[in-house]
Amino acid sequence: MASGWRKLLEEESEHQWLAIGLFFVFIIIGGFLIGGTSSLEGLVLGTDPSENLEFEEGVFLLEIGYHEDASWSEAHSAIMRTETGYKMYQQMETDDVADILPPNDPQIENVTFFQLTEEGGVEYSSSLNQLSTYRNGMTTNRALDDLNDSEFGITAITVHSIPVVNNRLMITAEDGGSGLRGFTGTGLTTPSTPIDPTIVWDHVVYLEESNFLVVGTYTVQGEDESPATPSTRIAFAHVSWEGATKTPEIKRQWFGSGSEVHSIIRTSDGGAVAASNEELYIVSADASDKTHSYPSRVMVYDDCHDRVWLFGERGAETVLRVDLETESASSKNLPYPLPLQPTSGAVNGDVLIVHGFDAQGESDRISLDLTIEGSLSSGRGFLNFGFLVVGFIMLVTQGYMMVEKAIRTYKA
Repeated sequence: MASGWRKLLEEESEHQWLAIGLFFVFIIIGGFLIGGTSSLEGLVLGTDPSENLEFEEGVFLLEIGYHEDASWSEAHSAIMRTETGYKMYQQMETDDVADILPPNDPQIENVTFFQLTEEGGVEYSSSLNQLSTYRNGMTTNRALDDLNDSEFGITAITVHSIPVVNNRLMITAEDGGSGLRGFTGTGLTTPSTPIDPTIVWDHVVYLEESNFLVVGTYTVQGEDESPATPSTRIAFAHVSWEGATKTPEIKRQWFGSGSEVHSIIRTSDGGAVAASNEELYIVSADASDKTHSYPSRVMVYDDCHDRVWLFGERGAETVLRVDLETESASSKNLPYPLPLQPTSGAVNGDVLIVHGFDAQGESDRISLDLTIEGSLSSGRGFLNFGFLVVGFIMLVTQGYMMVEKAIRTYKA
């Protein structure tokens, strides 16, 4: 009996070394194959020609937003510069393009505020004290009057916690600076005071519980700087407004680095994230903030996974992805150098879209299917799956052969 087990161990030892050697060769080859598929898959330059997207006829895209609640995935509204002037339009289907304002209308060049609303609407302002809404082919204009004959332009608007009440916080351009006004369903508040001419507010997002985040730039005149070329810093403000007639209140103000915030959006947890050409700012619902030294040209927020994608200059070979909950960052290799100088971006369904212009100055876009990474339809996902399956089969086969050999030896 003892001699039989010794013989089995001697024979199995030779087979095991061979199996282990083959398994290590498989691991090494699999590692090289997986490493070779480390670039982001599903990145596409250009659009589907069959879609006949209107902005492809433009020279430069100034504003664009994709309608999430539309039946067509490419439904959007935009402002673009053409070879003959400016065009402000909405495209809800391949062959359904409507002008929001007549082509080359002088008002298009005066638009200071442009954003999408629910149910396929668009809000914009092209005149002092006027808020315009375009929906279902009709435009309504509303004159905003604070009963003091004030004149102001509208730079940005965000909705309060209850959209149906129609309470908004507005950034206005007036008295040589930027003001903050509350806009209720019945009237307009007076602007926040004092209006500081050194601060120009550009963006505003609602956080929660009557709190807002406002972002702009602060002009700094250093002692050794020329008055003609002052430097700027990014300015943040935590603003409280409960939606009544009381003037919005700036509760706290702080500063960041960089020339300007190019992207800002409310996050799914009631906070906000903003990006500049030098830093990334993560602001919680109570307006506490954290700063990371991640430069970018465009930031795109993925609400489904609560993370942001940071795109750099044209020619960049990687893109940075930051998980906002853990604040962990990972660099993703692009399959080819970034072909566009990014100007704007968004997530439309399961597709991340970045617009920009190429080396010849022509408008184009790239798109990334967010469902491909790690899935079996991707090369990386297929290799990962194959690596696990083949490794499991080899281990099971080796174990089965050992057991079978042991039973036969024991019976002998």
